[in-house]
Amino acid sequence: MIPEIVSACLTASSPTGETMDKMSFKENLLQKLELERLAAQVIASCGTEQSQRPVDKEAMRRLLELSPYQYQRQRDLDLYVKPAGGELKMILVLDNKLPIFHSTVKDVVVRRSPRTLEMWRINTIRKILVDSDIKLSTRSKSVETVLKDALAQLDLTYTAKDIEDLAREGMAWLAGNDAGNVEKILSLFAALLGYGKQPKNFGLDNTKSYGVVTSGRDNEVVFGPLVLYRPASNTLAWIDQSIPRSDQQKMGFLHSVATGQTVVPVTGDEVFQKLKANVLALPEPVLSNQGK
Repeated sequence: MIPEIVSACLTASSPTGETMDKMSFKENLLQKLELERLAAQVIASCGTEQSQRPVDKEAMRRLLELSPYQYQRQRDLDLYVKPAGGELKMILVLDNKLPIFHSTVKDVVVRRSPRTLEMWRINTIRKILVDSDIKLSTRSKSVETVLKDALAQLDLTYTAKDIEDLAREGMAWLAGNDAGNVEKILSLFAALLGYGKQPKNFGLDNTKSYGVVTSGRDNEVVFGPLVLYRPASNTLAWIDQSIPRSDQQKMGFLHSVATGQTVVPVTGDEVFQKLKANVLALPEPVLSNQGK
């Protein structure tokens, strides 16, 4: 659901009629989520460094378009070049290996797509056979590099007013019974607080939940405190507990809240107020040093 949310809300207006171009912090945060989604999609397609499976080039292309790397078509190569002051540049070749080279465009082109006359030169043959002198990374490592460079473009610092505006917008969408936009705002607060999505096997398939995810005894997954949203009933709840997967009593309580059988103290608009307070109480903004 998050990919659709991010794509839609990049152009959506707020419930008060404000357009997204007036909310630069929110735009940057949405961009961050989209970048991370694309990178995860490409990495999932990569397999191991020795894998021959095709990478998701379309998702990688979209990731590169949101990064500082600039496209060049040279011979039969799709190159993405990171601007730099010197002659040597960071150059990604969009092929199944996603190699990143630190060299000149001319050197990379000769090595990766040599013409017949060039291949007769001894020095060129050596370069074609061995590129370890200029190759920095391939596949998932290259994706991570591009993601890091793309995030570095974003200003993810925020003010108290930015967070208050997010909470206010969430409350407006909740009042309007707009599940998609409620989920969008929750995903933004989750990013701000470092919350994870609901773990598997917690029986929360009909909800959108984000919270603290930790490991308990024997690496057991523990979820909570958490926010829980039921789109079908447009109900929002804050569960101020840590819930181990093996604790049947707490799991039963979680499911009773998720199905609307149990009411917790913090619900509705108060949940957005709680999330706002949690962000503003952070000793240092989680996102403040990213993208700088």
